[in-house]
Amino acid sequence: MMNITKHLILIFFTVLPLINFAQESSDFDCVDKFERLETGVKSQKTVSYKIISSQKLYTEESFEFSQGIVLISDLNDDLNPKELVKTIATIGVKNKLSKIIAFKSCRAVKIYYQVIKPTIEQKNYLEKNLIAKVDIDINKSLSKKERRKNKKKRDFIESVGIEVCEILTKGEVENFSQEKLSNAMVPKLSENIEEMMKVYDLSFEVSSDLFMKDLTFYLIDNCKIVNEFANKKE
Repeated sequence: MMNITKHLILIFFTVLPLINFAQESSDFDCVDKFERLETGVKSQKTVSYKIISSQKLYTEESFEFSQGIVLISDLNDDLNPKELVKTIATIGVKNKLSKIIAFKSCRAVKIYYQVIKPTIEQKNYLEKNLIAKVDIDINKSLSKKERRKNKKKRDFIESVGIEVCEILTKGEVENFSQEKLSNAMVPKLSENIEEMMKVYDLSFEVSSDLFMKDLTFYLIDNCKIVNEFANKKE
């Protein structure tokens, strides 16, 4: 048990950047490392894109998918609406993004992130360079078995997350720290290792890493004290 606890503590510190993400939302590179993907669309056979940011979506059915901001560098302006949606949806399915906001310029992405009160010129530029907002029901395309598995994982994450949040809320809220978060999360993970292994159906190392990340995302979104800690200004 001591070795398991040490392993979980190590994993906790590898996911700390997730907690700090909200403070770094404008620190991105929208120039390098674009990916190319085949679309199945005749007039846009491939598309070059980069995911600028993504955030897990917690729904009633699953915790598998995310919402993301995507930059598409080579979109064909002559695509009809159906072709446009199919092109963006291909990116979504590939990257498990069920909600996408797609832009076609780096400047538009920067305005979207960095400008609290955009000028009229900036608003016009954003509108001109916003490709589309697309919602994709990826879960619907999965088999019943996959949907059940996703639902079971989602419910497991929620049950542990609620317990961790209750522990944190009962503690000293004023001086909340990463150490207090670790002290609440790690013991709960240790208590639920068997169930975790069943739900994730992977090795202990991989399962614990994924579960720690999923639990962290859940707490950021659904536990007030963690959300405020993640979004506090330095």
